Amino acid sequence: MAITPNEIAIRFTPPKTDADRVAIKAQISEAAGHLAHLIHELVPGSREESQAIKACEIAVHWAHCGIDRRYVARAERRPAPDPVPAEAECLEAMAAADLSARPDRL
Repeated sequence: MAITPNEIAIRFTPPKTDADRVAIKAQISEAAGHLAHLIHELVPGSREESQAIKACEIAVHWAHCGIDRRYVARAERRPAPDPVPAEAECLEAMAAADLSARPDRL
């Protein structure tokens, strides 16, 4: 992905904290914690165990960043605009053409 001024703004804006984001991040953290405990129980104490648990931490970090930066809470969502009639007709014509070209794909 190309870095744009908008992308930089997204990456460095302080994260929003609302109930939706907190709940999702808690689910991710809980699941990763279970995985880390399983790794600790099953993998002999070693560099590999340490790296596997570190990878869980990294995955949680980036998942949380994704939630903070990209998630759109229900209260923030805008309804999708109705398609323009000409656009809808065009899409229907394209779908019909696709079906006629490859009827076996149904």
